[in-house]
Amino acid sequence: MMISIKVFSGKSNNKTYFGRFHSLFRYRKIRMVILLAAVLLFALPALAGCDLQEKIAGSVSEFLSDDFLSEASSEASSEASSEDEPEVEKISDERYAYQTLDDEAQAVYDEIVYAFMNREEEMQVSTTDVEVIGLAYQAVRYDYCNFFWVDQLAYVTNSKNDEIVSISITPSYTVTVEEQTALQEQIDAEAARMLADAPADGSDYDKALYVYETLIREVDYVVDAENNQNIISAFVNHETICQGYAYATQYLLELLDISCTTVTGVANGESHAWNLVFLDGEYYYIDTTWGNANYIYLAENEGNSEAGEVVGSDYQYLNYDYFGVTTDTLLTTHTPDSEIPLPECTATADNYYIHEGLYVETWDADRIGSLIREGYESGEAVVRIRFANTELCEQAQQYFLEDGKVFDYCDGLQTAQYLQNTDSEVLVILFPT
Repeated sequence: MMISIKVFSGKSNNKTYFGRFHSLFRYRKIRMVILLAAVLLFALPALAGCDLQEKIAGSVSEFLSDDFLSEASSEASSEASSEDEPEVEKISDERYAYQTLDDEAQAVYDEIVYAFMNREEEMQVSTTDVEVIGLAYQAVRYDYCNFFWVDQLAYVTNSKNDEIVSISITPSYTVTVEEQTALQEQIDAEAARMLADAPADGSDYDKALYVYETLIREVDYVVDAENNQNIISAFVNHETICQGYAYATQYLLELLDISCTTVTGVANGESHAWNLVFLDGEYYYIDTTWGNANYIYLAENEGNSEAGEVVGSDYQYLNYDYFGVTTDTLLTTHTPDSEIPLPECTATADNYYIHEGLYVETWDADRIGSLIREGYESGEAVVRIRFANTELCEQAQQYFLEDGKVFDYCDGLQTAQYLQNTDSEVLVILFPT
C-alpha cells in the first residue's frame, strides 16, 4: 500500500499558488511543489437564510484559502482503514459553478462544502481522480465566499499497486470554534449595518449598485491588509484587496437574494478577482475593486501630487466603468480562468451608463451639455458620461472643456477639472466641492 499526501494551499511568504490570492493582482496558476509531510486545507462558504435579518444572523462566513499543491509519499504496510462516510446533503443546486459540473464533481463539491461547514479533520471523498478534486474545489471557490475559518486544504491518496484506491481531504482551521463564532457575529452586525439602507423593494440593479457604492466608500484598498483573502478584511477591518472586494460583494448580494459568483483570472496582465452577477434576469460582470477609482487613478499616476488632488477624498470618486458590463467589454481587460465555463453576457440594460442615461452614441452637443448641466445643478461633484467610441469622447473633451463650452451650460461655474479614460471612452468632469 502506498500512501501519498497531496496538499492544496494558498499563500506563503508573498508566494501564491493554487487558488489563492494575496494581493490585487498576485494570483498564480496551479503549481506543483515537492515537500515532505506537508498538509494544507480548503475553505468554503455557507448558505444564507430566508429573510434578510435571518440571513445575516444565520449565514456562515467563508474564506477560500489554498496555498500550494505539494506531494509527499511514504510506504505503508497495510491498507488504510475506511470509516463510515457521513451523509452529505446537496445544498448547492442553485449555485452557478456547481451547475457546470458533472455528477462526479458535484458529489466531491458537496463533500468539500460539508467538510468545511462541519470542521471535519479528515474526510474521504467519493472520487479517486485528483483532477476532479481540483475542479470541484475551484467551483467551490467561485460559488462560496464566507469560509474565513479555513486556511488550507490537503488531500491524502491511498494507493495499492500504484493505483489510487481512495482519497481523503484534511482541512486545517485558523481559528477555534469560539473565535469563529465571535468573528461571525462581527461580520453579521457589519453586514446588517451596511445593508440597513439598501432598497429592499428596488430592482436587482438598484440593490447591486447600492452594494457596489457602499463597499467602495467604506472599504479601502490596502495591499497588505490583514486577512485580505477573506471577508474579515472587508467587514471587520475595512481594508482589503480584489479577493476581499469580490467576496464581500458576493456576500452582501446573496443576502439581498441576488445570485452572484466570484470569478478569478487575469486583468491587464495581473491576477485578479471580480464577480458574475444575475441582475433582472440577465448575467453581467461587476468589478468592485476597479470601482475604487482612487486606487486605479493614483496607481497609474504614482508620485503625481496633482493627480492626488484631482481624485482626492473630497470627490469620493467612484468608477462605474465595470458595473454591469458585457463579456465583450470585460475581455478587453480581463481574462477569466478557463476551468469553470462562463455564460456569454450580452445584456446592456443594467450597465451603469445605459441604465442612468449617460451613454452617448452620436454627437449631440445640446444633449451632452444637458447631461453636464443636470449633474451640476443637482449638486453632484462628479459627472460621468460614456461615449460609443474614443473619437466622440475626445470631441466632447475638446468642445466642452478645452474650448470652455461647459461654462455656457453651467451658470455660475467658475472652474472644473476632468479626467478621461480613453480605454473606456468615459469623460469625467469634477466640479468644485
